[in-house]
Amino acid sequence: MSVRASSGILLLTLLCAGIASAWGTEGHRIVNLNGARMLPFSMLRFRDADYHFGDHASDVDRRKVRDEEETYRQFIELERYPEFAQRTMPTVLLDLERKYGKESVRMNGYLPYLVLIMYDSLQQTMKAGDWKATLSAASDLGHYIGDLTMPLNTTMNYDGQLTKNHGIKWRYEIELMNRYYNQVNFRRTEPRKFDNPKSDPVNRVFALLARSHARVPAIMRADTTALRAGKKNYNSTYYSVLWKEAGKFTNELMQEGAELYAAMVYNAWLNAGGSKLVWQDELRMRGIQREPEPEHLEQNYPNPFNPVTMIKYTIKESFYVKLSVVNLFGQELEILHEGRQSEGRYEYQFNGERLPGGVYFVRLQLNERIEARKMILAK
Repeated sequence: MSVRASSGILLLTLLCAGIASAWGTEGHRIVNLNGARMLPFSMLRFRDADYHFGDHASDVDRRKVRDEEETYRQFIELERYPEFAQRTMPTVLLDLERKYGKESVRMNGYLPYLVLIMYDSLQQTMKAGDWKATLSAASDLGHYIGDLTMPLNTTMNYDGQLTKNHGIKWRYEIELMNRYYNQVNFRRTEPRKFDNPKSDPVNRVFALLARSHARVPAIMRADTTALRAGKKNYNSTYYSVLWKEAGKFTNELMQEGAELYAAMVYNAWLNAGGSKLVWQDELRMRGIQREPEPEHLEQNYPNPFNPVTMIKYTIKESFYVKLSVVNLFGQELEILHEGRQSEGRYEYQFNGERLPGGVYFVRLQLNERIEARKMILAK
């Protein structure tokens, strides 16, 4: 076990014992919470889970105590890779391992690569329609992105041991955040598609990593200045000056982390099907069997809608047909058609003017078969 890994586990053991709360309980919480609140209204179920993402942002840290490998996922010592300064750093973990060896890369930490792995994992849980696994994967993804915003997670000098700033990790990462997390201000910026090379997830992750790492010297200078102001004591004056010196760029990094979190969750959702996604737990609540893609029922358009949308379906033989709109509890709100229909394409208008904004389902019953599509009423 490396010195860094053992010190990380000791720190988390103390945290779990209730001695202090870490960046993981306050800093990570507010990055996840505010990132979730940046998601568009079309992702209402995710927006409504904002407190879950915040409350579970530190589940990853709790695993450190029993899983040593978790420590190596949460940092990277960039000074060990000259390619980083030359901007030729491999962006694929296997490429880095081929050059330096798998064990060497592991010991040096592999945080940015883990963020990208978790992004792929999140897409898979969404495609499977597994809401519980998606909540967990999204919470963990936010934690690792939060780790990227913490400059001391990017350097060999993680505890100031190389610059006579011994103990800075605890003071900056934990104590300072405990005292000043409520002064971190987030701006709401809606996420966009990863539709060009500059904005793709790999470039976004490594850009945040670079900006975070660039702040390491500033943290050490802030620590020295604050200690001088506190007359060589880590008192309230010390922390006040430390926040004055480091608060602005700390806020900027956390803002960028929240924006990246929102963008990755949003794009994972788009890649998994977006508004066409139907979650297994929602279907079970309604007694509907999950279908990979409804064969007859088209997605309503527009979706999201306010208050009118069109619903279309096609049948190739005569069926008993019931077309209805249900809420999240499977309760019928309106029956648009009920009765036998012959082969053909049918179209109905649904007006949600009297309903509150939220998630609904259009349900098509053909004899004993049921198909469903999710609809979002955006009010």
